[in-house]
Amino acid sequence: MAITRKPQKRSVEQALTAEEQAFHRQRAQLLRRYEGDYVALYQGRVVGHGPDDEELALRLIGDLGDRPFYIAKVQREQTIHELPSPEVER
Repeated sequence: MAITRKPQKRSVEQALTAEEQAFHRQRAQLLRRYEGDYVALYQGRVVGHGPDDEELALRLIGDLGDRPFYIAKVQREQTIHELPSPEVER
């Protein structure tokens, strides 16, 4: 019986940072091929793409399990989402 270990938090953060950097390095090529779609990167390579990020994430979780992967929308302008910070109730 094989024992699988969950990735440590620090190594997950490092892996996600590496995937995000790979996304930015490949941005020009990704725009040509996947503009408007979401792409998923694992180990610096595109492992999936599609118009729906949630469906893509579910598909990748099925394929990769709990290995860290990165999903981002391929678009010319970066979208910035501003969320209100939670208020602390006293």
